[in-house]
Amino acid sequence: MTDLRQSSAYDFASLARSLVETDGFDSTLETIVGSAVELIPCRWAAVAVSPHLTDHPAKHSASSHEAFGATVARIASRAGTSPGIVAFDEGGTVHSPDLACDDRFPDYRDGILQETAVRSVLSVAIRVHDTTVGVLTMYAAEPGAFDAEAVERAHLLTEHAALAIAAEISGDRADNLEVALRNSRTIGAAIGILTERLRIPSGQAFERLRRASQQSNRKLSDLAAELVETGTLAGPLEDVLTGR
Repeated sequence: MTDLRQSSAYDFASLARSLVETDGFDSTLETIVGSAVELIPCRWAAVAVSPHLTDHPAKHSASSHEAFGATVARIASRAGTSPGIVAFDEGGTVHSPDLACDDRFPDYRDGILQETAVRSVLSVAIRVHDTTVGVLTMYAAEPGAFDAEAVERAHLLTEHAALAIAAEISGDRADNLEVALRNSRTIGAAIGILTERLRIPSGQAFERLRRASQQSNRKLSDLAAELVETGTLAGPLEDVLTGR
């Protein structure tokens, strides 16, 4: 179990470096979807980045499979809604374990089931400074493909993606890439501390760190730095991390 947790931490540390060292918006998005396929894992993945996500094509997008991406985009546009659009609008996560049994998106569901092999869909909003800037959607051919651990890994992946996208959006890419890489390494180190201390998966460790960030209204990177430097967090935040 420890080897698996360490492997996951190494994978995401490698992802952080790959994202911040990738040159260009399109290449960054391609790295994100490629990483989703390998790390979640999933059969297909697509990412869209835009100020507003509607049934029209996003300003920037990428898919792990071009023809598949075009098909699901056309189906979502025709339906007027999709898990990805809802996740973007709500700034959260939309999970459909089995589209065949999901009545939330009837037109989208019918189109996807008729024209693709997809049965499971997981969409997670990508947020930068409390603003939703995009959405990452993962697809599988089997019902129930995304368990709780997969959802946690997807959240962790979108946090890494947000850092890289924020750097791309900024006009001063070089400085922001340095900050993004430093923050990614610090967050990864903090996650490693928690996985080893509490013997929990890396995704769950990240969720606890993010919950502590929300409850204290402090930046995730600042809390991670405190944990790495001191080995603990002050007062009630330590209880959040340990699950007490």
